[in-house]
Amino acid sequence: MASHEQLIEANALAAEFFRNELLKRPDCWAAEHLRSRRLGDVLEADSTWYVGYAPDGWSRLVGHLRRLGFDDRTIVAAGLASPTSNGYLVDRFRDRIMFVAHDIDLGPVGFIGRARAGRVRYLNTPNTDIYAKGKCLVGLDGQLDRLEAGAIPVLVEGTMDALAVSLAGDQWAGVGCCGTAITRDQALMLRRHARVDAVIVALDGNLAGRNGAVRSLDVLSAVFGQVLVAELPDEHDPASLFVAAPRQLRTALSSPRPLVDLAIEVELSRWSRVVDHISGQVNAVRAVAPLVARLPAARVAGEIGRLSRKLRLDEQIVSREVLASVGLRNEQQATRRRMSHRLDRVEVGADPPDLSRTP
Repeated sequence: MASHEQLIEANALAAEFFRNELLKRPDCWAAEHLRSRRLGDVLEADSTWYVGYAPDGWSRLVGHLRRLGFDDRTIVAAGLASPTSNGYLVDRFRDRIMFVAHDIDLGPVGFIGRARAGRVRYLNTPNTDIYAKGKCLVGLDGQLDRLEAGAIPVLVEGTMDALAVSLAGDQWAGVGCCGTAITRDQALMLRRHARVDAVIVALDGNLAGRNGAVRSLDVLSAVFGQVLVAELPDEHDPASLFVAAPRQLRTALSSPRPLVDLAIEVELSRWSRVVDHISGQVNAVRAVAPLVARLPAARVAGEIGRLSRKLRLDEQIVSREVLASVGLRNEQQATRRRMSHRLDRVEVGADPPDLSRTP
């Protein structure tokens, strides 16, 4: 059975193979696609982004790893190939732009491959002993210096989005979670390497992206003091906006607002059909009260007044519900402080702290 170290080494050598394949093919479709998306900087040999290309062909990577001394079982266990019904071993990734996924210790544990038009667009490494989608991030490894200098991490859905955010300016470090579900493991991983106590969420500008951003509020608030959201135009993601209007992307990243504000709006919209009677109004204010309790103290009174007018409720009723949530909010903040203290003491290579009880 392949060891953890062997699987990491196989993925590291695969990443090097893919990178070299891209650099020696400056005119291939993958390179042209990156340039067409304003992402051509990653084609420079000294780029900190280790983007690569999986060549077309059945077993190019398999043959390369075999020559380096890896047996077939290790190659399969690393998620880099699979056997056919005839017993041949074939590459999992073929003719794709390749992005490396790293774990909390920044070990290369898997890949996300982007295909050209006409095929399934994205293909991930299957679950292995070292790879699980919710326990890794894309783009973090190449931006440690930027984060050390105080860049704010920006969580995005896709690999191209992460690249676009990072190329938009040195003050941001785009990191891909590869989906709209941001997990506790990913939040911990990001917080370990960030030097600022803030994070921006910049998911796609559609309904799924907004809902995904709101769902991440509790997870991110458990480890970051400020959780912000950069709102994008409808049907744009950071990568598409970087192509169409890079200045607009920079503006969105430069002026994020608290994610809790968006969460309040989304939660209120869910009650819009029942706020014409008292029970709906009260239930709506009870639903948003815990969110209002997250706001800075200077903003709470104004938000209570706004909710009172919007829901046509007496301000005392709204205030009572918000105050009932303040105690819970204080408890959550104390938990976050304890967790942050524990995180500071986590050594590289140690298991992450158990935050299953963290709200």
